[in-house]
Amino acid sequence: MTQLKTKFTNNTSDADKPIIILIHGLRGDHHGLQKIAQRLSQQFTVIAPDLPGSGVAPALKEHNLEGYILWLHQFCRRQPQKPYILGHSMGSIIVSHFVAQYPDDVQSKMVLLAPIFRGKVAMRISKMNYYLLSIILAPLPSGPKHRLLASRPVSYCISHFLTYDKTQQKHIDQLHYQYSGRFASAQSLFADTKISMSKTTIFPPNKEILICFGLHDRLSPVRLARRKVKNLDNVTYYEISNAGHLLNYEQPTAVARIITEFILLPPRPSDG
Repeated sequence: MTQLKTKFTNNTSDADKPIIILIHGLRGDHHGLQKIAQRLSQQFTVIAPDLPGSGVAPALKEHNLEGYILWLHQFCRRQPQKPYILGHSMGSIIVSHFVAQYPDDVQSKMVLLAPIFRGKVAMRISKMNYYLLSIILAPLPSGPKHRLLASRPVSYCISHFLTYDKTQQKHIDQLHYQYSGRFASAQSLFADTKISMSKTTIFPPNKEILICFGLHDRLSPVRLARRKVKNLDNVTYYEISNAGHLLNYEQPTAVARIITEFILLPPRPSDG
């Protein structure tokens, strides 16, 4: 299993650092969260694995949300200490459902970056779009289909749609194209797309949750995010002003600072 551990020498030994696991999103691999990982590594041992079917990791036999949950359960159990966990985009769906099912695998605090939220109408539209895309691409053989989905034009269309800070557009286009086409097959990508378009992020009970949300996110509107977190006492919510869905590329320093402060603060006292 491929994973990236970013470490920098400082006054705190690695053995004393808490572990944080970073789970990337759709079409990504561990490189997508590397800017944040480098900044977090001053305070944490950062582990950023490729999800199965992404990067160089083989796809799951059962490539669905349940398969990811079981994989993450096994991955966390192999760590030398109970980790904190973070999910970005589709990774927020995987992480939130995993923590709801296996709360004892991770620490009491968790982080969701640009989580995917959808209302009932948006969910129906998203599912319809997924099946429409499947029908359109179905006649293509697997090889050409893979090459098309990993192509520069497709990558650039996605990164242009997701990026708000246009001063960074060229740099983000290059990063997105370099790392977003490293999926095992068109079939595994469609399985991930189905998760991303038919599921939503949830709020596991009995966990303190940090949400960082780009003010100009075009996948999940900010008004929906605000409505979702309203009146939730266990959620700390930040909006990043000069960012869209790719706040991991657009504002990594600000995001890493918020994450570090959230995790290192003492836990909230329980009501009991």
